[in-house]
Amino acid sequence: MVIVFLVMSLVCSTIMYAKLRQITHMNQHLFFIDNVIVALVAWLIGMIFVKQPIVSIIVNLAFLPILAYVGIQIRFWRTPKREVVANESQVVSPADGQIIYINRICENDDYISIKNGRLSNIRELTMSDMIKKPCWQIGINMTPFDVHKNCSPIDGTVIQSIHIPGVFHSLKEFLSMTENERHTYVIQNQSYAVGVVQIASRRVRRIDSYVREGGMIKKGDWIGMIRFGSQVDLFLPLQFDIMVTIGQQVYAKKSIVAEAH
Repeated sequence: MVIVFLVMSLVCSTIMYAKLRQITHMNQHLFFIDNVIVALVAWLIGMIFVKQPIVSIIVNLAFLPILAYVGIQIRFWRTPKREVVANESQVVSPADGQIIYINRICENDDYISIKNGRLSNIRELTMSDMIKKPCWQIGINMTPFDVHKNCSPIDGTVIQSIHIPGVFHSLKEFLSMTENERHTYVIQNQSYAVGVVQIASRRVRRIDSYVREGGMIKKGDWIGMIRFGSQVDLFLPLQFDIMVTIGQQVYAKKSIVAEAH
């Protein structure tokens, strides 16, 4: 009977994660890790309720969504210990997630971020002349299965740290009904400056910043966290060669996204 419960739990878990993967593009290896955990828990529950199969089935079915929710929350809030292996000329990813666009912003273009089809004009980047056009823009989408803490892509000084609360726009405005809350950083070293823009969900407006203007930070230092639906845009000078492609999964601190040529 325990084997029946085990198989039933794995089938339910597989269906559930297949659907989640379709929605969130979660990493495939998480599916295998979580199914091992589900198998162990199902086996324990089956052993406990082996004499009461109906109760065991009910407990298993009720426990699966709870286990999935707890697993997502643990991944969401965790602070992974990762070693920065990039050299001085390389830029690391500021976030975990999937590359959704790589744009070249020309001289007459605005700094525009696109999240879920909605446009936001990153006007605060024009307040500093350190992010010069033309430049590169890399968009990173974060799912609930990604770490939501963000790091500095380079060594440098935080010369700009600006919080923009989400605001409501008229239906007639080009930016759409809602402009998402965001936090914009400009980080400068002796050779160049980069921009990092954290963008929260339009329904959940919460971004925590860990650094202040004027502070020195190292490549890979955590600079903040976005609560729930999130995206991070990275702005780089054209002197960098982009090392990632659209659709690629990247990891904060670990993945190298660009290298100076």
